[in-house]
Amino acid sequence: MRRTIGRLAAVCAAIALTASCSLQPSGFGVIAHRFEDEPTRVPEPVRPPPELDEPRFVEAPTETHQGKGNATVPLTWPAGVAGFLKFDCPKCDGHIAVKTDGTESLLVNASDPYHGTSWFNVSLGGKWVHKLDITADAAWTATITDYRGLPSVEAGKPHSAHGDAVLAIPAGMTRGKFTTSSRGHTGVWTLCDGKLDLVVNQLIPYDGEFPLRGRAFVAVEAYDGDWTFTAS
Repeated sequence: MRRTIGRLAAVCAAIALTASCSLQPSGFGVIAHRFEDEPTRVPEPVRPPPELDEPRFVEAPTETHQGKGNATVPLTWPAGVAGFLKFDCPKCDGHIAVKTDGTESLLVNASDPYHGTSWFNVSLGGKWVHKLDITADAAWTATITDYRGLPSVEAGKPHSAHGDAVLAIPAGMTRGKFTTSSRGHTGVWTLCDGKLDLVVNQLIPYDGEFPLRGRAFVAVEAYDGDWTFTAS
């Protein structure tokens, strides 16, 4: 009996000690958020990869490559910078092609002696160019410049040329007039405020006008034809 009473006393003492060590109400409540009430984390803005950026018309060092026959040419041209390829093959006597790994995949598609200019890295959301694949049967020179290497058109003054070319149009011009007597394919692209438009696509002689706005560039695809362009 005494042992039983002793055990009960020990148990009661243990319970009393535990109760005295437990946390007691303080009078201050703790605010607990439900899952749906937790503050929403705002993700940091993610910059698109270079292939999705807007092309830049900025200054860059001129890059020149020379070779003979077919070749693959890696470029050091900075990604995202608009480039203008001047390709010369004065003794070519067959098919000539200059392809890239970018959005503007075919820069030259001609035959016989060739001299012309084309552009690349100008498509919004495009894939930048890192190399050229050249098809030719003679010695050639490929020169890449920034916009400073382009001929600039003067307001109201006709600019006459032959074959492929790219022209720089000063701001303030609102109309472009294009004329050609060529019966081969002729294409004219405008690049105004970052937007590309095919404004002429003909297989017959053409004489017409199209709108311009802001600082603009005009690319002519007519490697075997004579043409005249006037901005106003």
